Amino acid sequence: MHLHPAARVLPFRHQGPFTTRKDGGILCFDAASSHVSHDDGATWTSHPFVADSQRFKPSTETALLRTRAGTVIAAWINLAEKQFAAGWQWGGGPEVFAQWILPLYISRSRDEGVTWEAPLLINRPWCGCVHSIIQTRTGRVVLVGQEIIPAWRHATVMFLSDDDGLTWQRSNVLDIGSGMHDHAGACEGTVIERHDGSLYLLVRNETGFLHESVSDDDGSTWSELQPTAITTVKCCPQLTTLTDGTVALLWNPPPRYDPAEPVTRDELALAFSRDDGRTWSQPVIVAADYSRVRALPEHIRASYPYLYEHRPGELWITTMYGDVRIKLDPAKLSNDEIPLPPLIVLFGDSTTARRPAEVQSVYGDRLKPLLVAAGIDHTIANRGVPGNDTSHAIARFDCDVLALHPDLVVIQFGLNDAAVDVWRDPPASQPRVARADYVANLESMIRRLKERNIAIILMTPNRMYWSPLLLERYDRPPYDGANPESFNQLHLDNYAAAVRALAVRENLPLIDINQTYLDSGNPAQFLLKRCMQHPNDAGHQLVADLLAPVMIEQLRQRQR
Repeated sequence: MHLHPAARVLPFRHQGPFTTRKDGGILCFDAASSHVSHDDGATWTSHPFVADSQRFKPSTETALLRTRAGTVIAAWINLAEKQFAAGWQWGGGPEVFAQWILPLYISRSRDEGVTWEAPLLINRPWCGCVHSIIQTRTGRVVLVGQEIIPAWRHATVMFLSDDDGLTWQRSNVLDIGSGMHDHAGACEGTVIERHDGSLYLLVRNETGFLHESVSDDDGSTWSELQPTAITTVKCCPQLTTLTDGTVALLWNPPPRYDPAEPVTRDELALAFSRDDGRTWSQPVIVAADYSRVRALPEHIRASYPYLYEHRPGELWITTMYGDVRIKLDPAKLSNDEIPLPPLIVLFGDSTTARRPAEVQSVYGDRLKPLLVAAGIDHTIANRGVPGNDTSHAIARFDCDVLALHPDLVVIQFGLNDAAVDVWRDPPASQPRVARADYVANLESMIRRLKERNIAIILMTPNRMYWSPLLLERYDRPPYDGANPESFNQLHLDNYAAAVRALAVRENLPLIDINQTYLDSGNPAQFLLKRCMQHPNDAGHQLVADLLAPVMIEQLRQRQR
């Protein structure tokens, strides 16, 4: 884990959330106990949290509040009652929907977290996460919840209490209106109260932007969700109002090295707003995990955060994933940042691009554990775009490659350049990009990379074979559907040969995927059955295995 230079590691492993007791002590809780510290977290005293550990097993997604009347309210999801349809069946009629149960409970303490009343059920349908709870100036407690709805996605709903958590009512349901899987919809929301008394909500979704909603009646009803300008990967944000009225936002934006990345939670950012979330300061990365020591799934990095103002000028930041445990002074954030490891850009077409519906992982994802095992510090930006040829590549070269300031670029184009669009009206008779132009485009990219001392690896395009989908569109002159090698023999072999010659002429390393397919004796084994121009999982693993040692050598040379 890489930490901002202003950060200091906290002396404990408790995840949070935290709240401050009347006596100044710090309180948090977990599945078994509540914990109290009176020495800034150096030591802790523990007390039982739930009496019946067989019936109640709180999850790690929790929310915690001490009301102005002194009642401590802990919100949590009960894993002991977790139920779901066999085979994780997501979708179906009422009988399937009824099988998805993950209840939301609250526990109350009237003695600062030493003893706890019996858990109180708030909502029974499947609730994936809670992590935000506030008390408004009217005294109302607002807990941000979520539940699955019959459209088979998550929707956000507020749970409201006007008696310190004894009884609860619901707000309207906030549905983003799209998505159908177990993390789709509007979920994992976080709320603050603005200076004008309205409530402001941010929620996770799948659009690449946090969405917002506002309530003008203390949380009873909420406006329709609207996108903000805050870019994000698919993970939850955390809003907190600090003592001086500044609003702090802790979340996972797209990583600096790959702004188009929709999932990876490599970097945890902190930003501030002095106008109740309408505008934000420049985000500062406070913690990052590029998996240099170990290869981890994208969600186990630095995510699901909690933010606690221990005292003015000292923020505590902890996370459920990635085990971030730091404190920092926000006034000391602006002068430094976490440096990025070397960046590799994979620049190509659909054979490079992510294909989540068709393969388990593309070669860009398969490279990570191979590079990590070799001790190579790195980040990877996948800049593969389906349908691209080298004319498209030239058009996006500045923004998708040079603007990222890479250390190494892998270039693979050719399938689309060599294609003859016989399905058009009128049908084409020549490749989309003439061979001479194809070479000139590659030479232009190589020249610009060399001018900047950026390492380069070339790859030949893989081979293509007939599938029902390709036969339907391309089985007409000059192609011959009866000849399994028609794609390759007509133009593709010549384009691959041009890349080989270019690698020799430019003295660049070459990964000859085209020839490796041929040498295997069964090139089709590396291609998807549905459309035999795209690598299957075996094809992507083959590319990763061939590419990794060459990458390792190139990056080591740059470190010498």
